[in-house]
Amino acid sequence: MNNMISGSDRTIRRGDYKFPECQVDQVHLTFAIHDDFTRVTGTYTITPLLKDGKSQITLWGDETLSFISLTVNDKSVHPDDKSLSAHAITLDIDAPSTVVIVSDINPDANTALEGLYRSGGMYCTQCEPEGFRRIIWYPDHPDVLSVFTTRIEASASLPFLLSNGNLIEQGDLPEDRHFAVWHDPHPKPSYLFAMVAGDLELVEDHFVTNEGRRVALQIYVEHGNAHLCGHAMKSLKKSMKWDEDVFGLSYDLDVFMIVAVSHFNMGAMENKGLNIFNSKYVLANTKTATDDDLDRVESIIAHEYFHNWTGNRITCRDWFQLTLKEGLTVYRDQEFTADMHSRGVKRINDVALLKAIQFPEDASPTAHPIRPDTYQEINNFYTPTVYEKGAEVIRMLEHILGKDGFMQGVALYIKTHDGQAATCEDFIAAMENANDTDLSQFRHWYSQAGTPQVKVTRHYDSASQTLSVQFYQNIPDHPAISTRHELVIPVRMGLLSADGKALPLIKEGEKKGLKECVITLSEKKETHRFEKVPEDAVPSLMRGFSAPVQLTTDLNSDELLVLLAADKDSYGRWNAGQELMKSIILAIIANDNLNDSINNDISKLSTSLIAILESKSLDSSVKAEILKLPSQQVIEAALPLVDPLSVLSARRKLAKAIARHMWDPAQAIITRLMADLGKCDAGQRRLLNMLIHLLVLTREEKPYQQALLMAGHKNMTLSMAGLGALNQSDAAERMQAMAEFEARWKNDPLVMEKWFSLEASCPFVSTPEHCEALMQHPAFDPGNPNKLRSVISVFAAINYRMFHANDGSGYRFLAHHIAEIDGRNPQIAARMVLPLTRFSRYHEDRQALMKGALIRLKTAKTLSSDLSEVIEKTLT
Repeated sequence: MNNMISGSDRTIRRGDYKFPECQVDQVHLTFAIHDDFTRVTGTYTITPLLKDGKSQITLWGDETLSFISLTVNDKSVHPDDKSLSAHAITLDIDAPSTVVIVSDINPDANTALEGLYRSGGMYCTQCEPEGFRRIIWYPDHPDVLSVFTTRIEASASLPFLLSNGNLIEQGDLPEDRHFAVWHDPHPKPSYLFAMVAGDLELVEDHFVTNEGRRVALQIYVEHGNAHLCGHAMKSLKKSMKWDEDVFGLSYDLDVFMIVAVSHFNMGAMENKGLNIFNSKYVLANTKTATDDDLDRVESIIAHEYFHNWTGNRITCRDWFQLTLKEGLTVYRDQEFTADMHSRGVKRINDVALLKAIQFPEDASPTAHPIRPDTYQEINNFYTPTVYEKGAEVIRMLEHILGKDGFMQGVALYIKTHDGQAATCEDFIAAMENANDTDLSQFRHWYSQAGTPQVKVTRHYDSASQTLSVQFYQNIPDHPAISTRHELVIPVRMGLLSADGKALPLIKEGEKKGLKECVITLSEKKETHRFEKVPEDAVPSLMRGFSAPVQLTTDLNSDELLVLLAADKDSYGRWNAGQELMKSIILAIIANDNLNDSINNDISKLSTSLIAILESKSLDSSVKAEILKLPSQQVIEAALPLVDPLSVLSARRKLAKAIARHMWDPAQAIITRLMADLGKCDAGQRRLLNMLIHLLVLTREEKPYQQALLMAGHKNMTLSMAGLGALNQSDAAERMQAMAEFEARWKNDPLVMEKWFSLEASCPFVSTPEHCEALMQHPAFDPGNPNKLRSVISVFAAINYRMFHANDGSGYRFLAHHIAEIDGRNPQIAARMVLPLTRFSRYHEDRQALMKGALIRLKTAKTLSSDLSEVIEKTLT
C-alpha cells in the first residue's frame, strides 16, 4: 500500500506515492459497545488490482488496539509479533477475498480524542486523518474508497445509535440491548467514517432540495441544550440553499445529522451525512454567544456542509493534497458568509486573520507550502497555510479567470472527479480545460513556501499624462524554500483623484477606460502604463487583497489618507488605515515615545478617522474594522529585530492618543447607542465595542462606568464588549464585572470558556500563577481541549505582556503544561507549542529563554511524534 514511509524514520514523502494494489469494495463494521470495552468486527471485500494477481494490502492499526482474530476467506491468520508491534498487517491478495478482523478497544481510556472515545456519557469518533487506526486495522488511506455498512449494538441506556448514510434496520436485543444498521451508498475513505452512541436530545427540521428530495435535518445535543440549536439549524438550511443556488450542488442522502460533542480537538468534522461538531460551534443564541460567535457557528456549519461535495464526494488522493478539499471549502464558506452579511467586513476579517496567523507561519521554522512535500505527522499540517492561504490561492484563480470562468472550472472539476480521490493537479487541470488556458506557472503556488513580496514604484510623465507602475516580485530567503519561481500574481487595481473621486483606468494603447482592472503579474519585473492620468491621481492597489503577498508601495501618507477617506473598496480603505497606523507605531518604537512629528501624524490620522466615524453612508461594521489597530503580529513582522513588549506599548500609546482625539464624537455615538442598547443592530454593537475599547484606555471614569453597564447586559455581545474593554486594565470596575459574570454563568460550560479567556488574557492580572489558579476552578476540565485553549493558548497567544515577561516565566509555564498535555493529547500539545517557535525575530536574550523552554521539552523521554516534529524543525 501507499504508506510512503522512507527508511526507519517517519518521514513520508509525496514523491513516494504509489497507487493501491487492492480495492476494498465493501466494508461491514459491527460495534458491540460494553461498559468496559468495545469489540469491533470488520468484514472487508477486497479485490486485487494488479494484473498478475499478486497484490498486497496493508492494514494499519495503533498501539491502542487489542488484536483478537483475523481470517482471510475463512482461514485463520495470526500476524507475527513484529507486524503487530509495527501496527501494520500486510496480506497477499491474489483473488477477490473476504477479510474478517476483530479488535477490542477501550474508549474510556482514549484521551487523545482520536478514533472512538467517550465524551461525557456519549461515544463518538474522530477519524481524520488517521483516527480510524484506533478503531480497527484497515488500509486507512484517503485513496481507498469503500461502501460502508455499520451495525452498532449497545445498551438501551444509549438510545441513539448513529452512523453514516441512511438507517436501514434497527431493533431490540437480549439483556436490554438494541442495535441499528446504517448504510452509506457513497464510497468514502475511512477518515470520513463516523459513529455516535448516546442518550441525547434531538432537534429536527427538514429541507427539500431543488431535486425534490425531502431531507431530514437532525441535531443531537446533550440534554438541556435543545434550546440552543435554533441558530445552527437555520445556518444549515441557509447553507444547503446557498450551495444549490450558487454552485448547483444538492444534498444526496435522506438525512443530514449534526452531533455536538463537548470534548473535541478541532472545530468540526465533515463525516458523510453525520457531522460531529465541537459543541462550541453549535450551541448558541444571543444570550450565550456574541455576534461574532453566531457568525462563526454559521460559517463552520456551512464549511462542513459544503464538504459534502468538496471533500466527501470528491476527496483527496493522499494527505499531501489536503488543501484540495480545505482550501476550496474555506473559499466557499467565505463566499457564503460574504453573501449572508457584509462582503467588505468579511474580506477585511479574513485578511486580518491571514496576516496575523498565516504570514508569521510562512516566516517561521514550521513554514511549508500549501501542499507540502514531506511530513512526519499529518496532524501538524492542519494549518493556516493549508486552510487560509489555500483559500487565497483558490481566490486568485477567480481573479485571473473571472467569476464565470472560475465557476465553469469548478463545475468541470466536480463533474469529472465525482466519486474519486483527486489531486491539486486535477483541480488546476479542470480550470485550464474549462477556460482553454495554461496555468503551468500558477502551479508554483502549491509547492513554494513563504509569503511573496511585491514592491510597487511609480513614474509619472506630465507631458503625456502617463502613469507607469512598476511591479517587482521577490521570494524572501527561508530554509523551507529550496527553489524559487516567479509566481502568477493578480493585482486588482483602481484609481482615485486627489479629492477621492473614482477615475477611469485607460491601459496603454487602449481607448476604453475601466473602473478597475486586474493586472496579472508573471515576471520578476513588470511595468504597466496608464494614459490620461491626472498628476495627483492615487492608485488603489491589491483591491480585495487579490493575492496573498506582502505589498510595499511608494504611496505617501497624504495619498494613504485619500484612500482611507474615499476608496470604494472596503479592504483598500481598511488597508490604507492599517498602513498609516503601522508607520506611526514603528515611529513610536524607534523614538521610544511620542514626539511632535508623531503627534502631528496622529492628529491627521485621527481627523480622518473622525470623518469616517461621522460618515452617514458608511456601514457601522466597516467603521469599526477601520478603527482597529494592526495586530501585534503584523507590527512584529515589520521589524528586523523585535522586542514584543515595546510593540505592545507602542500600539497602546497610539490607541490611547486616537481615543483622546476622537473623545467627543465617540462619546456622542456611545451615549446615543447606550440610550437603548436593546435596539442596536449587529453593526452598531460592533462599533460600540470598538469605541468603548478605545476610550477605556484614557482611564477616564465615564468609559469605565459605561463599560461596566454594558458588561451586565443580557445580550452577550454587549456584555463581552464591556468586559473586554475593562479587561485592558486592573481597575476595580473590571474586578466587579468579572465577578458578576462568573456568578451569573458559572454553571454554563461554554460561557465560562469566555470568562477563562478574559482572565487569562488580562495583561495586568494574568500571571502564570493566576493561570495556575484558573485551572483549579471548578468549571475547568483539564481533559477538555476547549478549556485548555481558553487558558493556556489564550495566555500564550494574546497576553503578550505576561507571556513575554522578561524573566521567562511565561515560557516556562507554557512548556511545563505542554509536556503534561502531550502525554494525553499530542495534537493539542503540538498546536499549543507554536508561540514558542516564533523566536527567530526576537532579541538574543529572549531567544535564549524561548529556546531553553523548547530544549527542556525536547529532552522529555516520552515526547510524542506530533510534538517532536514541531520542536525538531524549530531547533534545527
